[in-house]
Amino acid sequence: MADGAIAARQGPERPGNQQNGQQQQGGGNKLFATIARMALMWWVMSYFKGNKQATPSPAGAAAPLYRKGDMLDMYVYVSEQSYLQRDSAELVWSQTDVGLATTPERTVTYTYTPSQGVKNNGSLYAHVVFARSGVMIDSPGDDLPPDSIFSKSHSLVVHLPRRQNKTGTNLLSEGGNFTTQKRVEPVEREWISYYKPNLTVALVDHFQAYPKNAIPPQVSPHLLLNSEGQQYPIFYFDEFWLLRDKLLPMNDTVDSLPLHISVKTQKFWWMQIQQQMEQSFQLQINTGLAQDGEADEVKRIFLEGNPYLLGLTMAVSLLHSVFDFLAFKNDIGFWRENKSMEGLSARSIVINAFCQAVIFLYLLDNETSMVVLFSAGIGTLIEFWKVTKAMDVSVRDSFPFLIIKDRASYNASHTKQHDAVAMRYLSYVLYPLVLGYSIYALVYETHKSWYSWVLNSLVGAVYAFGFILMCPQLYLNYKLQSVAHLPWRQMTYKFLNTIIDDLFAFVIKMPTLHRLSVFRCAAAAALRAKLCDALSL
Repeated sequence: MADGAIAARQGPERPGNQQNGQQQQGGGNKLFATIARMALMWWVMSYFKGNKQATPSPAGAAAPLYRKGDMLDMYVYVSEQSYLQRDSAELVWSQTDVGLATTPERTVTYTYTPSQGVKNNGSLYAHVVFARSGVMIDSPGDDLPPDSIFSKSHSLVVHLPRRQNKTGTNLLSEGGNFTTQKRVEPVEREWISYYKPNLTVALVDHFQAYPKNAIPPQVSPHLLLNSEGQQYPIFYFDEFWLLRDKLLPMNDTVDSLPLHISVKTQKFWWMQIQQQMEQSFQLQINTGLAQDGEADEVKRIFLEGNPYLLGLTMAVSLLHSVFDFLAFKNDIGFWRENKSMEGLSARSIVINAFCQAVIFLYLLDNETSMVVLFSAGIGTLIEFWKVTKAMDVSVRDSFPFLIIKDRASYNASHTKQHDAVAMRYLSYVLYPLVLGYSIYALVYETHKSWYSWVLNSLVGAVYAFGFILMCPQLYLNYKLQSVAHLPWRQMTYKFLNTIIDDLFAFVIKMPTLHRLSVFRCAAAAALRAKLCDALSL
């Protein structure tokens, strides 16, 4: 078959969008919102469409040239050209009697040896050719039956910035030069080529005629038309489940690459859901609500998670949102109506505000998504607002510009005395632990800069030793033999959320230190509940 016969029916290259993965917080809620939006849109479309029977194609419509179940032969070529030239392309796989939209999935793994050009940021394409069963594609173009061959090309490499070195460097590696401000990443990251190890050809089970001037936008990118405007079978290259961390970076040391090829039948409604989810992910990135790659973590939950555990997680995430809202509402209500600091540790409020600010700056330094940053930022503002309710805060025109004093109700009670004693004993334990952890992190761990080391040391101390910050309040409860001043509703909702967080620790991918801190919070909450119950008797 002449190359022009294939090229004339060959669709343009449409590489799929690739997403990378980094941060996990908030992934469950975004996943549920996306799926709920999909289900609602599909229900509305089905309601208006109804269960209509197939009708004859109207005049002037782009009618299908093939019917469901027609037998096809498939040929997969690989070359460095964007269009198929059979004399320079390599045939890597061929299949006969592929039922159109009826065939079960067929797979094969091929080992590709890249050329020097491909190793050095060159291009690589896969060319998939379908022909009616029995048609010899080697025949000259004039001898081929009309509309018997159709094809598409797809890029097997994508150019992306080189993956960042998230581990940083040891700040003492240059003889302890504490004046050097090191940054691991350059200002401009190098772009290199990444190889896609999967090639999934999806034959869509959809044979509907469309007016030539009103083809739906979700169909037109995948539609191939002949010279008379009639449509070939719809197929596309499914990269929805190809995660960015599965891409292989190209360099001179790569000698062979695996290529997993598969052909399968795809339902039209599932193709639409994939498109809608990709558009939703991209919209969140464009509006700053998510970072490039967070969609991969949502997909990873489906790929690597147990389906029953996933369903339970989605249900529990609703409860988590409800308890979060109720805890937030009751916390604000308690401090807004509170007129006395008797029985409450004002110093614990200040320390909690400082810890929340440290966590916010840590998330900001680690390129967290805007959704997580917004949530952490609101939490930080609330903690500092609680400081203004627990302490007497005033602003001056001269230095020091901010004056923080104890409230009169706090000074007039025994609360201040007990709180000071508790904080003094707490400092004997907390300060050496924080200092020791900072020195350990400086000597044995890597960081992006001295600023990053300070933040990592502080946030590590908050995660590891934060549970002892509740000791001043517990000491006050013990000395006063009363728990009547505590915000019980807010504590109850937070305790329930702690139990839910324990479940999420098994489901969502997160740093080990953060996972351990979840169980630490559960143990601390149980200890506080036990002590408060004993004091209330």
